[in-house]
Amino acid sequence: MDVTLADEKLFVIEERLTIDEIQQRAMDRRLQAFGSGLGAFLQRPKPEEVTLVAKQRRLEPFWHVAGRAVYIYERNRDYNIPASSADVEALTLNGTRYEGLAAPGQRSFRITAREHCRAEFASETFIDGVTGAPVADAAALMAGPRSEVADPASLSANDTIAVPPEHRASYVVRQLMSEIMKPVQADQMLEESVTLDATDLFYRPVWAFEFTWQGKGKQGIVEIDSVTGQTRQGKALVGQMKSMLSRDLLFDVGADTVGLFVPGGSIAVKLAKAAIDKNKN
Repeated sequence: MDVTLADEKLFVIEERLTIDEIQQRAMDRRLQAFGSGLGAFLQRPKPEEVTLVAKQRRLEPFWHVAGRAVYIYERNRDYNIPASSADVEALTLNGTRYEGLAAPGQRSFRITAREHCRAEFASETFIDGVTGAPVADAAALMAGPRSEVADPASLSANDTIAVPPEHRASYVVRQLMSEIMKPVQADQMLEESVTLDATDLFYRPVWAFEFTWQGKGKQGIVEIDSVTGQTRQGKALVGQMKSMLSRDLLFDVGADTVGLFVPGGSIAVKLAKAAIDKNKN
C-alpha cells in the first residue's frame, strides 16, 4: 500500500469585524452575561450597573482533514446469462462450449468471467480541536480571508491566547482513515493507495469580555466571534498558556504513526512527505 501524507498547514482566519464593532456588540449584550430565563428576568441588572472590567482575544482551533483511498483489483465471478430464445441449447465463447442450464421458460448459461475493478472512497471533515465535535460553519469560515502561519509561537503575540487542540492531528486523521479505508472483495489486489489531501489546522478569533455587576459582586462573560459576529455567554477568561505552541505539538502524523491506522503504512509512506519535512527544518 502506498500512503501519501499531505503537507501540514496552519492558518489563522482573519477577523471581519473591527475591535470597535466587536466591543460595541459586547456592550449591547452585556446584560446577557448574567444569564437568561425566568431567574435572570426577575433579577436583571440595569445597564448602568454593569461595567466592563477585562477583555481577551482568543484563537480557537479546528481541523480540516480530507483524504481518499483507491483500490484497483481483479476477481473471478460467475455470470448467469439468459438464452436469446427457447431453442438455444449451448453457447461457444472464445472456443469454450457452455451447456445451457434448464430453467422455467428458457435456458441460461453460467459463465465465469474475470472482473477488473476500481473502487475509490473519499471523505472530508471539519472537527473542533478542543471538543472533537463537527464544526458546522467551517466551510464558510474557510471561504473568507486567512493567513498561513509558519511559526505557531507567533499566534500568542500581543497577549492573544492561542488554545492548543486537545485532539491532535493523529486523532482526526485516524477518524478520516476509518471513513476511506473500506474492505473490498478481491482475488488479486493490483494497486492500493491512500492519499491524505489535507491536514490543516485553523484558528478562529474570538473576543471575550468580562463584566461585573456593581453592588452584587457577580461577574459575567460575553463572547463574540469576530468572524461571524455570533454572540454567546462565556464561562471564564482563559488563563495564559504555560507552554508555547510548536509544530511537533500540533502535528504528530508521520511515517512512525501512520502504521497505527494503516497496516504497513510506516514503511510505505512516500518520500515526498520526508522531503517536505526536511525543507521545513
